Amino acid sequence: MIDVRKMSFCYSSASRVFDSLSLTLPSGEIMGLLGRNGAGKSTLIKLLAALLTPQSGQIEVCGNGLSTSKAELYSRIMVVPEEFELPRVTVASYVEHTSPLYPAFSREQFDSYCNTLEVDCSARFDRLSMGQRKRAYLAFALACNVELLLLDEPTNGLDITTKGALQSILASYIEPNKCVLISTHQAHDIENLVDRIVIIEQGKILLNHTVMELQQLFGFGIVAGREAIYTTQSVAGNVGVWAAEGDEEGRFDLELLFNAAMKATDAVSAVVASKAK
Repeated sequence: MIDVRKMSFCYSSASRVFDSLSLTLPSGEIMGLLGRNGAGKSTLIKLLAALLTPQSGQIEVCGNGLSTSKAELYSRIMVVPEEFELPRVTVASYVEHTSPLYPAFSREQFDSYCNTLEVDCSARFDRLSMGQRKRAYLAFALACNVELLLLDEPTNGLDITTKGALQSILASYIEPNKCVLISTHQAHDIENLVDRIVIIEQGKILLNHTVMELQQLFGFGIVAGREAIYTTQSVAGNVGVWAAEGDEEGRFDLELLFNAAMKATDAVSAVVASKAK
């Protein structure tokens, strides 16, 4: 579904974001893209959506290079950015005029998503709050049934109830020919939803593994005398991450994993390398 080969991109000669980045992601999965501010998450999403052009290397999405006709490519990819502006029209009018660009758009699904996310289709976008605009655009994006759905901080501005509703929709959305990539800082919002975790730091891939693989690589929870590679204090005591032993497979903690990848990068990489042998 996504194949990035030796891709380099910079906004200016003094601002290189990616240098010979390679990344392969399959279809049929919901993937979480994590990284600190400035790591390149939003830039990568724009590159995958052909909204930016790399200086070198190749990017293929949905089986096509980004040199494919933009009209054809855009009908198969949908981006929901963290912040956006839409025309001063009603939600219903926007959908009526824009949905023909997406051959797989389903009016029935759109109406269902609007009901679940409590979207008022008679309201104008410019008169909605950020959270209301996001709910409306998410309902439209999901109903387009594109092969590659790119979501940049989709839960920002959403209340707890709406976050839960969105998680349920996304869980039923994925199919073998679809791929959802979610860029977020809110690890807890996607922890029980994603199939794969990609962590980037300073334009490089630190981790690209399924949740099942990560559970086999690492243990998470109360340290209790274990030889941890990362620890931190919590109300429950000293919690951390350690190299899993044998068939050990416990709960998965995405926030702990991310913090370990950021603060104990070499130790995390060493565990991954040792298990790969």
